[in-house]
Amino acid sequence: MHNGQRYIDSDGHVLEPPDLWEKYLDPAFRDEMPLSHVGYVGDDYAYSLECRVKSVSMPTFLSGITAAMPGLKEAYAEYQNLGWSPEVYRRVLDRSGIDKMVVYPTVGLFATSVPTLSAETAAAYRRAYNRWLNDFCTDCDDRIVGVGSLDLRDPVEAAREARRCVVDYGFRALTVHPNPVTIYPLFHEFHDPLWEVLSELDVPIGFHSGAGTPLDVGVSHFHDWTAGRGVAAFALGYMLVSMAMIGGGVLERFPRLRVVFLEAGVGWLPYMLDRMQAGIQGSNRDGSRFIPMQGLTMHPSDYFRRQCFVASDPDDPDIAHAIEQLGDECIVTATDFGHPEGRGYMQAIDETLALKGISDESKQRIMWDNPARLYGLD
Repeated sequence: MHNGQRYIDSDGHVLEPPDLWEKYLDPAFRDEMPLSHVGYVGDDYAYSLECRVKSVSMPTFLSGITAAMPGLKEAYAEYQNLGWSPEVYRRVLDRSGIDKMVVYPTVGLFATSVPTLSAETAAAYRRAYNRWLNDFCTDCDDRIVGVGSLDLRDPVEAAREARRCVVDYGFRALTVHPNPVTIYPLFHEFHDPLWEVLSELDVPIGFHSGAGTPLDVGVSHFHDWTAGRGVAAFALGYMLVSMAMIGGGVLERFPRLRVVFLEAGVGWLPYMLDRMQAGIQGSNRDGSRFIPMQGLTMHPSDYFRRQCFVASDPDDPDIAHAIEQLGDECIVTATDFGHPEGRGYMQAIDETLALKGISDESKQRIMWDNPARLYGLD
């Protein structure tokens, strides 16, 4: 708690140790063991991330080390020296006033994104990550909330792993990288076994992109432009995913399934929901701006209000507009702690409280009520 305000960080990140795969991967898959590292290196604490799978290095636009950003050393040097251990996260929450932090992968965002990876191997990678995360969260305290990681090549196996993550490990959400790894789009009934089990378990699916995978939407458009690929992977990527989950009828078929879109802000959302509603019709004579989609019984924005959440930076200026268009019950904020963009984690609560044009009641919902409902937290 900070200045009397409770705050749930809806999207922080773990930085996985390089020996994760050696310690946690099933022995039968050791011949396909990933090689990975993530952390901050050099005098300027440049961010370093690489995950090599089947001779494919990801993210594809990184060659080991990215350019340094201002403030990384001040934000992360102590934690890098501590190896991003559970003690790091206890200190961060104690110092920042953040009450709970929901943690998503870093290396794990990329580990199963190689298109030629078999379903069995991809599932083994995810099991290894989830085993490690369970041990990591056990060594933290209950302020750190684990999110299990799944692969979509085999939805039946993904559903089985989701159940293990929730029942055995106590994780409060599951995540997938939304880039396609099969011939089936997200709205295809091929994925229904997973959506059904997540609905039964009453946990959300978090769509979290990681720019630079081989099938990243930004790769085809900005092959040699790192910044362009990063923006496209999240903003354009989530437009496509939201179209699949809402327009494709997944939320119609599974009305209890909760969905959260992470780390792309909220600016894309009112526009995309309006496009789903209006199609390419633009201004209609009757002024409705709604062309019913086949198989849907509600407006796209109604599905979003009922089942979806969007995570934004605490200082996102589009939050006020999103509240005006959609209400204040589907927006949460997050620090992105651990990643270069998250170096301002200490100011997250103050930045949310400083948002203009938003009531104190809405800020309370964004900081606590909404993420508590999203993740099923007290």
